[in-house]
Amino acid sequence: MNEGRFQGKPILPPSVLKTTLEPAIPLPNTLVESKGYWEILNEAFGMGRATASYRGHLLTFHGGALPGFYSQVSFMPKEKLGVITFVIGDHCASLRDIVSYNVYDRLLGQDQIPWSDRWLEVRLKEKEAGKDARSKAGSERIADTKPSHRLQEYIGQYEHPAYGVVKIGWQDEQLQFDFHKIRMPLKHFHYDRFETADDERDGKWTVNFMTNPQGDVDKVVMSLDEAEATFTRTPETVPVELSQRLAGTYQTPSGLKFLVISHRDGALYLAFPGQPQERLVPYKGVQFRIEKFSDVTYQFVVEGDQVKALKQRDPAGEHLFARQ
Repeated sequence: MNEGRFQGKPILPPSVLKTTLEPAIPLPNTLVESKGYWEILNEAFGMGRATASYRGHLLTFHGGALPGFYSQVSFMPKEKLGVITFVIGDHCASLRDIVSYNVYDRLLGQDQIPWSDRWLEVRLKEKEAGKDARSKAGSERIADTKPSHRLQEYIGQYEHPAYGVVKIGWQDEQLQFDFHKIRMPLKHFHYDRFETADDERDGKWTVNFMTNPQGDVDKVVMSLDEAEATFTRTPETVPVELSQRLAGTYQTPSGLKFLVISHRDGALYLAFPGQPQERLVPYKGVQFRIEKFSDVTYQFVVEGDQVKALKQRDPAGEHLFARQ
């Protein structure tokens, strides 16, 4: 088998390889603007590979990163030079670029740019700045405050449509933070704000709990990426058997009859005459909410095995609808 060929035929047609080099997303010259380094210019991301000019030579590259493991595969098409680097250790991740650029400097017969010295200086300054920043962490904390609820009431799963699930658990007599396999103890900061320790790899996480109009903890707010994200507590599931028992005909005090309908999947819906069905969102036990108003709840009155009524609570008061 020849290089780049299998059974005498190209592994990929040249047109396909050429397409991967076509720039699609131009990127700013951040090293020029922030550091005054002119060696790498006009970086762009294309079909799976990035391209840039390195000291006047076209360079295509793509890196890989996992916690503790980093790589860089790069190639200069015109000079037919390629470098692959593998690095172990988060503290030295930048070596994948430093080593690659130094090898190209040598292979091209050019003077060696002091990449190692440059990035070492950056790392040492960032390390010192980080140490200073950590010494001032928590200065905004308001002393002598307490959580608004018992700690066990914060336990649960909170979900975001894009970021997934945050789990708040309980271990060793304290809350536990679990988000995408990042697991750390969660300690009270002030009011309903809790924080993790500042972990070297996973960083520091701040969790702000929110309550609904009924006074229950039902949301978590965290800063992620470039904005705050709100996670909503995952509701309890209602067994289909119970859902079917709760379904039936109910009547308002004025005599208006309406239905509570159980769908095949166990979801319950309110059906008033002449109005579209409205889903009852599981809240806790036989209590439900509706999506339109967070301050309105519906609770089924159950005595023994009998469902007697449906109770509606809202800021104006309480209404009882008898089951027919």
